[in-house]
Amino acid sequence: MADDRYFRIPDPVSRMARLDEGLRDITVRVMHLDPPQQFTNGTRRERKNDGGWRYALTNWKKFMKAAGIKVRDRVHYSFVENDQVLSVDLVVPYVRRSH
Repeated sequence: MADDRYFRIPDPVSRMARLDEGLRDITVRVMHLDPPQQFTNGTRRERKNDGGWRYALTNWKKFMKAAGIKVRDRVHYSFVENDQVLSVDLVVPYVRRSH
């Protein structure tokens, strides 16, 4: 899910990208756009409250703007481990539910 402070890399992706072994660039493909876009983005690490680590993209504002992602949108992605490519396949806009 997109957040207003950063775009957090999902835990399964950070494990497949082996970010715990060292921060590295990740290629991001934005497949839901016409035409699709691709760029390389750095990663960063932050300590969680429980003592573990979480990983996020650097330059997240640029990434979210290019991908058309807004705060609280749901992002559907896939990750190709061999190529180290994170593909944004679909962005579902957040809809505030009325009570």
